[in-house]
Amino acid sequence: MTIEPIQKFPDNAIEFKDGVPVSLLFDDVYFSKQGGWEESQFVFLEGNEIQRKWEENENSPFRIGELGFGSGLNAFVTLDTWKLSANPTSVEFVSLEGYPLAINILQSLNESYPNKNLWFEKLTLSYESAIQSWKKNPTDNLWTYQWDHPNNQNPFTLHVFFGDIKNCLPNFPEIHAWYLDGFSPGKNPDMWSFESLTLMREKSVPKTSFATFSSAGFVRRNLTELGFVVEKKKGFGRKREMISGFLK
Repeated sequence: MTIEPIQKFPDNAIEFKDGVPVSLLFDDVYFSKQGGWEESQFVFLEGNEIQRKWEENENSPFRIGELGFGSGLNAFVTLDTWKLSANPTSVEFVSLEGYPLAINILQSLNESYPNKNLWFEKLTLSYESAIQSWKKNPTDNLWTYQWDHPNNQNPFTLHVFFGDIKNCLPNFPEIHAWYLDGFSPGKNPDMWSFESLTLMREKSVPKTSFATFSSAGFVRRNLTELGFVVEKKKGFGRKREMISGFLK
């Protein structure tokens, strides 16, 4: 398969360090080559108790909202866990991305996790087509990809909104669990601002959970002010703390 990579956004240049894409705009990595898969499982799936909620079938479809699609790692980790479920429920994974990555950069995720089925050809072509359409008409900012497990009637559906968080979040459906995974709050303050978290709160319902690698004080305070119960937890690996919680 030969695909011409999309033009890189001039304000979000990418460079590779040890095979991992790094945003020069935000001075942060898109994923970790060592332990990134396990970190995603620990922080977002375990932090939100995703499997327990799926087993209890509290909501159908169960909607996961993500702030920061990036390389798609969290979506793939969630999909992998869903495929291994004995009786998977219907899941909608709804994300947003202001700086969609070029195809050759996305495919570096495949190289980092060669034993996983990640950016396969059909998905790659769909994503590339959606980005090109969005660039031509940025007001039409919804791309939808649906993947159906061959032995199950309940689908896992992926939605990615392209654009600024303030424009994308109002279009989200009701969310049952949040993956707060923007770049570090100190490097990407707009993603973690009170205004952005207020929009997140508006798309939440009582018991909607959240989890994030960050334990920044202003993030904790903002979430608490918005009505979330916030709990500090042991972080993944060498990271001392993370936070998770739920809306009262």
